[in-house]
Amino acid sequence: MNFKKLFACILIGAAAITAQAAEDVIKIVRVDDSNFEKEIMNTDRPTILDVFSSSCPPCLIMIPTLIDIAKKYPDVKVASVGFDEPNVQKIKNTLPIQAFPTFFLIKDGRIVNRIQGAASEEQLFAALQYTPKAQPAAKPAKAASKKKVGTQKLSCSTNGQFGGIQNHVTMSLVITDDHIDNVDLVTDVFVTPELESRRDQLKQMFIQSGKGTVEETITGFRLHTANESPFIKAMNMQRKSSYAEMKAGLELQGFKCK
Repeated sequence: MNFKKLFACILIGAAAITAQAAEDVIKIVRVDDSNFEKEIMNTDRPTILDVFSSSCPPCLIMIPTLIDIAKKYPDVKVASVGFDEPNVQKIKNTLPIQAFPTFFLIKDGRIVNRIQGAASEEQLFAALQYTPKAQPAAKPAKAASKKKVGTQKLSCSTNGQFGGIQNHVTMSLVITDDHIDNVDLVTDVFVTPELESRRDQLKQMFIQSGKGTVEETITGFRLHTANESPFIKAMNMQRKSSYAEMKAGLELQGFKCK
């Protein structure tokens, strides 16, 4: 085996370890063609399958909601599949995927419903036609022994693409004692020489999306979605996740965090 192949194997192995570690923290199952039948179509639990794209702001906004569902309801399976990830062609051929995020609600090996776009916990369970059984509430810790973790900053990024257009997405969070105080999304869009004639058209497309402010850069343009933006407010983002949970949720979607 030459060095390039060895290095590629090491990277794949490291990614698999990271994904498994993330699954262990947040109880969301990462799915591809190798485990799709077992984890989704042949599971004995009602399942919420999240189909995401790393270049999709609503997909990122949904992470805390999915973490909370997986944490509260052990009788429900929450699973995620990345549309742009390798080894998902069978899933693409099986499921009608037209927008991101798309949630497939599955019971007894059948798709009973589908939701396109961000959704609340209540909307997901209504579509699943299932009332979950919450875990028994833990006894509250004594006030004196409750440990405060203070304010932590998390920044995660990944390369992505949308409609063949390459980009780089960064999500930055400020989290205080398991509450997300601030969320900031930056998408750097790269306009290649082949796309230069469409630069203005592409820019207008992102402006009209209403996901944030758009400014020109040397390599293309930048879409900035700030915490107080109309888009973030309209998404009504769930903000109860901890630093460790959000880091795991973003790593599950292929982000590298620091």
